[in-house]
Amino acid sequence: MGLAVAGAGSLFYPACGTARRRPVPGAGDAFLYHTGGCRLVRSAGEAQGWLMEEPELALVFVNYDSARWLRTALATAKQATGNLNVELVVVDNFSPGEKEREWLREVGAEFGARILLLGKNLGYGAAANRGVAHTRAELVAVCNPDVRFTARSLSRLTEFIRSQPDAGVVSPQLYYPDGTPQPSCRRLPRLRYLFWGRRSPFVRMFPRQAPAREFLYLDVWQSTQPVEVEAVIGTVMVFRRSAFAAVAGFDEGYFMFAEDLDICDRLRRQGWRVFLEPRARVIHYYGAVRRRWRRWTEYQRVRGLHRFFIQRSRVPGSLLLSALFAGYYFGLEALAVAGLGEFEYSWQKAGRAKGGGRIAPA
Repeated sequence: MGLAVAGAGSLFYPACGTARRRPVPGAGDAFLYHTGGCRLVRSAGEAQGWLMEEPELALVFVNYDSARWLRTALATAKQATGNLNVELVVVDNFSPGEKEREWLREVGAEFGARILLLGKNLGYGAAANRGVAHTRAELVAVCNPDVRFTARSLSRLTEFIRSQPDAGVVSPQLYYPDGTPQPSCRRLPRLRYLFWGRRSPFVRMFPRQAPAREFLYLDVWQSTQPVEVEAVIGTVMVFRRSAFAAVAGFDEGYFMFAEDLDICDRLRRQGWRVFLEPRARVIHYYGAVRRRWRRWTEYQRVRGLHRFFIQRSRVPGSLLLSALFAGYYFGLEALAVAGLGEFEYSWQKAGRAKGGGRIAPA
């Protein structure tokens, strides 16, 4: 089946040509049609009359120099949505090079996607907000481009969130390309979990210790039912639009990293629930896009965590925890720069050794 693409709507930021209902960033980074150095590219599919039915699910992909990955994501999204009516938006965060823009135009024409070209790189959350503003469906999936959807994965997520009225967001179980499970959710950072994140050398040495398993919910990999969690990994997040609106979308102060932690925390504070749906499976080419800018992305990781804690500075010990996290992550990076090796735990190797939860490799 094809992806039925619907017209643009408005949430926080106006669709092209409408009046502003909330201030947008200053000149050079607004996304309004023909304004602020941004263009809305209407695809050939849209021009040929794809606006046929009321959309049930919106897919919003945030792209940066990743159009080659994006084509795979969109191609597999067709089988993943079942019989749903879908609207499709790709937001490009000012990717360098004309070749990337050519690929995006081809992708838009092939899949009937609306392509938003931003006038500068605003960061992941800000780009996602602008993409959501150009959709109408009650359910919105915000996605990375480096994914491959398995059959019915998006329709399963849609079915679940429809059946759970207080669910604000739900995400799938992620897998590596070889079929082994990938961490897909986590608890909010606390001192207890400081040394047990997915990049911790302590996890490499003691992967079966309780703090490591608790922090990343490792025991849910074998679950056959949805699990309520504190936060999901932001690779694919299916939001209820009313919940997304209630928290005003992603906090645009996060450039990348920790914006998923932040929005999950704010949703839960307002009474919405956060879920992982293990029966919905998505293959994630982890790190494929950002490995070209590794040092810079590690800086953004620390910056995002620092912001997360600073915003919650009224919580006892949050400033101390922020300083500890920053020192810890910068220390890991210094060791890597010094040539003492990478410290991210090999979940692929661990998954193969455990021998469970695998799916067919992509």
